[in-house]
Amino acid sequence: MMSHNEVTSAFLYLSTKVTIFEPPGPLNSVFFDDAGKHIFTLRSRGTMGVNVKSVVDDTILNFRIDDQGEVLSIKFSEDNRVLAIQRNNQSVDFLNFKDNCPIGAQYSQSCKNKSAALLGFVWCSNYEILFITNEQLELYQVLTDRNSVRLNKCVSLNTDWFLWNPDTRICLTCGPEQMLHIFNLKTPATISKGSKFQLPTSTDTNSTPVAVERKHCFLALLYNNLYFCAVRYVDLHEGRDLNRTVCFYAVKTEDPVVLTHVLILDSDDSVSFSLLDNLFMVHYQKDKVTSVYDIAITGTVNNNISHHKPILKKVMTAPFSLPTKVVPALSANLDTQFPVDLYSTNWIINLCGVVIDNNLGCSWLLCLDNSVVSKLINNHNLTIEFLLHRSNGKSSLLDYCSKLMSDSIDEVISNINQPPVFEFNARSLNRRLDQFVFIFKRICKVSYCMPTGTRGYHMHSDTCNIDSMNKTLNTCSSLPAKMKTPYEDNSLISSANDVVTQSEIYTHIFLKNQRSEHSEVRKFLCSVVVEYIRVFLEHNICVECTRIFFSILVFSLVCGNGD
Repeated sequence: MMSHNEVTSAFLYLSTKVTIFEPPGPLNSVFFDDAGKHIFTLRSRGTMGVNVKSVVDDTILNFRIDDQGEVLSIKFSEDNRVLAIQRNNQSVDFLNFKDNCPIGAQYSQSCKNKSAALLGFVWCSNYEILFITNEQLELYQVLTDRNSVRLNKCVSLNTDWFLWNPDTRICLTCGPEQMLHIFNLKTPATISKGSKFQLPTSTDTNSTPVAVERKHCFLALLYNNLYFCAVRYVDLHEGRDLNRTVCFYAVKTEDPVVLTHVLILDSDDSVSFSLLDNLFMVHYQKDKVTSVYDIAITGTVNNNISHHKPILKKVMTAPFSLPTKVVPALSANLDTQFPVDLYSTNWIINLCGVVIDNNLGCSWLLCLDNSVVSKLINNHNLTIEFLLHRSNGKSSLLDYCSKLMSDSIDEVISNINQPPVFEFNARSLNRRLDQFVFIFKRICKVSYCMPTGTRGYHMHSDTCNIDSMNKTLNTCSSLPAKMKTPYEDNSLISSANDVVTQSEIYTHIFLKNQRSEHSEVRKFLCSVVVEYIRVFLEHNICVECTRIFFSILVFSLVCGNGD
């Protein structure tokens, strides 16, 4: 397989783990469960076999089920011990499993009201399942030891369609009057009703408001906050051309739902969306590129609504090749490499970041290469903020810091013998020093100053957009120690980040050059150490490795007196 590293500027790449399945055909049907991350392949409605593969691990199940009609939906419970199958709009069939094999007879549960139509179902826990019908929500408990199902809770509500987020156990329904209702199912045997709000409208070419369609709505979990998202055409510039946007509405079960973010798309071409490491991806099929948004960094705030443009615009996905011998659809050409058609019309890019090619019968996970970020973002502050957000960004951040120090020292050395006589207070070196101050302040806030359980990322209001970052690039040292968030709900917090330790800072920034022979290098290094200590003390953080840092200062002073 072609490595993603062969294209150094590619921020996205497909996982080396490829899930192979039999493509859909006259006798085959394929289903994907985004909650369990399972691909189901049914041959002859399951009588010839059901193959289940996980796209995230090596789980593989093979079994048979009876042909009792066309399968509309099929999903395992969270622990893979109960299989639920919907074959019509009135009932769901269940089959118990043990050691990945079916046991016992199949049993069924019909909707409570005979007149109701089953729109779909979702697993709320290992043994709780929610039926969403056009008349009500029905929460059932599956009793595997009795091969039966018991109704725990029922809420009457006219529903046309619904959305479900498995991570938060939030169900959102939409009825005939275009009213959206929020339900929380975190508590067993309970359906907690939350707030409701009107379905947003879009604007057509005649400037007429029209209701947003179901296919343009989804739920997104970013920075531990849930959003209802709708693709809308809106007038952002008072009478100019309409802008295609994705509008984010903060969803809270008890508080009013409010519009907080508007993402401005690059074009009107066919798109698909995915979420990855708190980033929102917009994939453009025609241009075969992806634009990347981070709602916590870029944005122009107006009336508490942040308008965003891509932080990475139209980036590539690395080329990828498959050995034909591992893909049944390509087995006619053995021992060759087949280049995968990226952004193919056969691709289904799921919101959870799973890519499925129904023509090849292959599936991948979308992955990020944080090591190329500094090449794609030419703004120092923005690069630091971006990497601090990523769950696997620490190594790339430390490498970036190491290179920044190396480049700074090269700049110092290159100016030593240049007329006029080099002085440390040259503008370029002050800029370098400010860059390190910004790094230290952000690391203090992210790694040391967050409350327990929410340690992660707080965005400073002055660095909420790219323009502000450019303005503050040379004044980082004057940033206040107390950071603020744009919203009172602390919506811009990430808890997935690895803590950058002081020993890692020392190793990647100071260690290599602490015994330099050049006095000007020692002066610069001494200034960076002083700023490091000052910033950490300003944040009431104990400076570790004190002996080492003070030895750098003493060495610089002693050698400086001898020059």
